[in-house]
Amino acid sequence: MILWILSFTLIISASFAEVGKISKMLGNDGAYVMRGSEKISLVQDSMIEQGDEIFSQDCVIQLYLYPTTQINLSKNTHIKITESLIVGEGNKEKSTSVIGFITGLIRLQVTKDENLEIDQKVVADGVIFGVRGTEFEVSNENDDFDLDVLEGEVEVSSPYVQTFVPEMVKANEGFRFNKKARNFQRRKFRMKFANHPGFSRREDIRKMWQQKRAAQRLKRHQRVNSGHNRKRARK
Repeated sequence: MILWILSFTLIISASFAEVGKISKMLGNDGAYVMRGSEKISLVQDSMIEQGDEIFSQDCVIQLYLYPTTQINLSKNTHIKITESLIVGEGNKEKSTSVIGFITGLIRLQVTKDENLEIDQKVVADGVIFGVRGTEFEVSNENDDFDLDVLEGEVEVSSPYVQTFVPEMVKANEGFRFNKKARNFQRRKFRMKFANHPGFSRREDIRKMWQQKRAAQRLKRHQRVNSGHNRKRARK
C-alpha cells in the first residue's frame, strides 16, 4: 500500500473535468458552450471542460485555460478545447493541450513558468500552429488561415505541405495557410483584434495557477484522508 501511494504521488495526473474558466465577457448576447448535446449559456466565471465547443456569438470572451494560457475570442468565433491535460507535481508538471480553431479570430498568450513544460497546439483545418511561450493571433479569411505573431515564435506545419525544416514565424511576422492551394505564404504582419481586451499580468496568471494547484492538492488530500477514515470505521 505504501509503495502504491508513493507511485501515485510521483505519477499523479491533474486531469480534471474543469480545464479553464471564462474570465471576461464584453457583451452578453448569446455566447454559449456545447458540452456534448447540451447547450449551456456562458457568463463570467463559467467553468470550461475538455471537449467543450465555445461560441462567442455577439460577445468578446476571455478564456483562462489552465495552467497559464489566456485566449481572447472575438465576436462570431468558434473554438473547441480538444485536449487539455496536466500531469506531474511541483517542478515536474507538463501541460499538453490542443485548441481546435474552427472560425473567427483569437488572440492567445502563453505565460512561461520554470516549473512547467508546455506542449500546446492550435489546430485549424489542415494546419497546426505549435505554441511556445508567446502571443499571437489566428484568424480565417475565407478558406485561408492567417497567423500574426506579436511576441516569441510559432511553429507551423501541415500534412499537405512538405518542408525539410519547420516553418518558424517570429514576432512582427505574418503567415498564411492557403487551404485551397495547400501551401504556405509569407504575408505582412497585421493585428486584427481591434477590440481585444487586455490580458491579465503574467505574474498574476502564475499566482492564479499556484493557488488553483494548492486547492486541488488540498481536495485530493481530504479525499484520501476521508477514505482512510471510512476504512478505519469499518474495522
